[in-house]
Amino acid sequence: MSNPRIEWVVAVFLLLHAALALAVPLVEDEAYYALWATVPSWGYYDHPPMIAWWIAAGEWLFGVNRAGVRLLPVLSVASVTLMVWRMGWILSGGQRRAANLGALFYNATVLVLVLGFTATPDAPSLFFWALASWALVEALQGPRRGAWRWWLLAGLAAGLGVQSKFTNIFWGVGMVGWLVASRPGRQALRHAGPWLGAGAALLVIAPLVWWNAAHGWVGLERQFGRVVEPGLSARYLAEYLLVTPLLITPLIGWAAIAGAGRMLPPGRGALLWLTLPLPIYMIWHSLHSQVQANWLVPIFAGVAVAAGIGAAQRGARFARAAAGLGLAISALVLIVGFWPGRPLIGANTPFNQTRGWAETRAALSRIARDEAAKWIATDDYGTLAILSWYLPDLPVRDLTQPNRYLFRPPFPAALCGQKALMITARSGPFRPPFAQAAPPQEVMRSAGGRVLERFRVAAVQGLKAPPCATPAKAGDAPRG
Repeated sequence: MSNPRIEWVVAVFLLLHAALALAVPLVEDEAYYALWATVPSWGYYDHPPMIAWWIAAGEWLFGVNRAGVRLLPVLSVASVTLMVWRMGWILSGGQRRAANLGALFYNATVLVLVLGFTATPDAPSLFFWALASWALVEALQGPRRGAWRWWLLAGLAAGLGVQSKFTNIFWGVGMVGWLVASRPGRQALRHAGPWLGAGAALLVIAPLVWWNAAHGWVGLERQFGRVVEPGLSARYLAEYLLVTPLLITPLIGWAAIAGAGRMLPPGRGALLWLTLPLPIYMIWHSLHSQVQANWLVPIFAGVAVAAGIGAAQRGARFARAAAGLGLAISALVLIVGFWPGRPLIGANTPFNQTRGWAETRAALSRIARDEAAKWIATDDYGTLAILSWYLPDLPVRDLTQPNRYLFRPPFPAALCGQKALMITARSGPFRPPFAQAAPPQEVMRSAGGRVLERFRVAAVQGLKAPPCATPAKAGDAPRG
């Protein structure tokens, strides 16, 4: 394990993620993005569009199933592994062991090993962040002749990264910082490469900006509204500082710190500039609100490169310990999360969102059939997404947050007076916005005897809420 072969690293983790992709049902967010893929668009309320495009491409090849939804995310993890290896090779001066260890460490981090098969915006975000970083490292090696091609690739990848997730803007922040603040960066600005890359990035991002402008900037308002939340609190800072090393795993993180100063210039300075702005910003964010664990995943490739170099310098025993501890922590999370018997963790976690749907789908289908329901109404996007996946024969519409569904056709007027099922997972008073509503019955989603989610289901008719409550006007935005 102190000098693993890159072919084995790629093959083992590719097979693991492929097996998980085929075996594990979709989580709510994946079903939501799969719904996006039914109407590919230049933008969406929650995120840029890349994950929808990836899912649509996978489904075109393999059909509307788990394999189609998850095909490109699974392949992207293997691709990033090779990019990490190549960056480690270059920045270590051709040390095969450092490159091999970096590739292994990348796959041993918790989020990559446990969730690397899932179809969320983090998959293309990490892929294009790593691709842009690799292209930059290549551009900084050797003679200037031909380097412009690598700069162009870096710019295209950076733009596609922003088309994946707004988090990738921080790659650009780091890039600008390195170009302006470092001597090698300022020297690079004397050549055409950086300017070609910048132009390519802006060109790729332009359709996303256009879509947001055409829709009242809803996507930017949704994401950047978090930046300006008022007040300061240390409530989430300790959580952020504790969880981040655990996700990287402690010894891999330690090796990354040791290896950061051992990478060869000028790539060393560039990779550090690309990696540090995002975690530093998250310190500030944690003083306002919680930092989600997956937000830092784009930097894991750069961290793994540095860790491989650091571990190679510290010797075989440390390398084995770092890889072993990382794999053990990640495997423990994987086992606890997807334990096949009674769930070890309660509540509606992403792990538990994959359980108990066979019985729940059968129960909901039976009620819909008995009540002669023509469509399903919900009151949150997660329920809408998962029901759209498991009950594809019935239209499912969310009666709240219309901005989430700007990509869908307008609400069919024919549904306004037709009989429906109102399905909600929310607690509190049950007041469906319909002229007629039967008393609700409860459908529980459970696994191994443990209740994971409770749905209240009622036969309803005569929707009183928009868009049925008022006549639609020309130019109205599509509703959910």
